[in-house]
Amino acid sequence: MKNTLKCSLYLLARIILVCMLSFMAIPLSSVAPKILNPILAVLYTGMLIYFFVLTMWHEGGKDSNRVEIGVMKPMPYKGFLSAFIVTVPLMILSYSMYAVGQDVSSIIIRALKILWTVFAFSTSYAMLLFTSTTESDIMEGAATQSSDALITVIVFCVIYFVASISAGVGYNFGYRKIEVVSKIKATILSLFKK
Repeated sequence: MKNTLKCSLYLLARIILVCMLSFMAIPLSSVAPKILNPILAVLYTGMLIYFFVLTMWHEGGKDSNRVEIGVMKPMPYKGFLSAFIVTVPLMILSYSMYAVGQDVSSIIIRALKILWTVFAFSTSYAMLLFTSTTESDIMEGAATQSSDALITVIVFCVIYFVASISAGVGYNFGYRKIEVVSKIKATILSLFKK
């Protein structure tokens, strides 16, 4: 279980990295939002899913070796479990901030809204594709008071659910030592050698 929690911590670090990178792209997206927001949405959503898959693929490869030498028992669901340990609380936080609304002014609710605002940046550009919410609305915490609040929560939860499933698949590929990226890389490089 300790190893599973360590993997969850790795995934949380990847989420925070995507949040920071997404936050730093606000000046870039404000230059031409109609063109750059869809590009950034694909980029950051892909980056989040890629980080989940790659992290758990690497951990699956390590666990395969640990099972072979008898240090641990096989855990084929470890990738799913590690990802859901991180993403389910974020999904619950997302929905609870939607359900609470803006009327409650408790200090605990304010702290949770700040936390939600930080983690909402990991999917903020994808949210912009489906809603009229802007980056400034997310920064001000106003995403929960707009008419698009439920859509924002749904987009957030769907992206994190897909990332969690991808992490589980990535773990199983790593455990079975299935390499997809190296085959694609070899195919692309062979095109240039002709």
